Amino acid sequence: MLLGAIVGVAFVMWERRFSEPLIPLHLFRIRTFSISVTAMFLAAFGFFAAIVFLPRWFQVVAGSSATESGYNLLPLLAALIISATVSGQIVARTHRYKLLVIGSMVTLALGLFLLTNLHANTDRPVLWIWMVIAGLGIGPSFAVFTLIVQNAVPPREIGTASSSLTFFQSIGGTVGLTIASTLFASKLIEEIPVQLVKAGVPEQAVAGFTQGATTLDFTGTGDLKTAILTQFPQAAPIVDAIVAGIHEAFSIAAASTFWLGIVGALIAAVVVIFLKEVPLRSTYDMPEPASGHAAGEDSQGGEAAAGKEAAPAGV
Repeated sequence: MLLGAIVGVAFVMWERRFSEPLIPLHLFRIRTFSISVTAMFLAAFGFFAAIVFLPRWFQVVAGSSATESGYNLLPLLAALIISATVSGQIVARTHRYKLLVIGSMVTLALGLFLLTNLHANTDRPVLWIWMVIAGLGIGPSFAVFTLIVQNAVPPREIGTASSSLTFFQSIGGTVGLTIASTLFASKLIEEIPVQLVKAGVPEQAVAGFTQGATTLDFTGTGDLKTAILTQFPQAAPIVDAIVAGIHEAFSIAAASTFWLGIVGALIAAVVVIFLKEVPLRSTYDMPEPASGHAAGEDSQGGEAAAGKEAAPAGV
């Protein structure tokens, strides 16, 4: 984390040296751009956690193959695509987006909250419904924030602003996934002995198993039962209880990662409250290449200019 902060500061200092940096820092003076980037960064926490830990649950706990686990993600991805498409159409026709984005962030938080109830015996259709709700929440952020940013910046910087939004979405997913993986690992270690006892494994056997099982891969896709019997042949009478306990511990650990996404989605919703909703442009009046101070004027007045609808040609 400290190294990341140092690299981030060094990157900003380096970018300030150039007239045409990779990420123009003056874009962050536009409040709409800054809020959109922040909200997208936070929303990515929940999305990346879902698309990483749900397939692992399907493979490790439900026993699905890699292909089957991909198919089981279709409810989430289908809801995401549908909600992104519909939200884009709604914004294009109504020119209103603030309440839509806030509602989508709350819906994402609700879907992720339902996913925190994940257990080894969770019914597949119920899990699919939770995934659909989460997908309906994350979808609009992919479509609407892009429209908001493109509407807020000067026309000649639309490409740069859009790519910057995507960049921070990826960074948010990477940061969120790193934190979520740490939460998952610590929760799994904490839950394994607890769930083994609940599954009926004697406490003395639990102590011996947890001390000697450091080489076992509890999160892999192989046959866990065979791996346990290979290393602990004496555990044959209770191996089914051990597997059940590990699967439940894995489920609880995976479910715990979604709390990070819930917090991120709710903070994003609060951040969007401060977004100033301005009318969408109907055309783009591209200025002639200018001299000197034009870039500075655009960066400071971009958001104000974005709210003015350009007159159609010939008027």
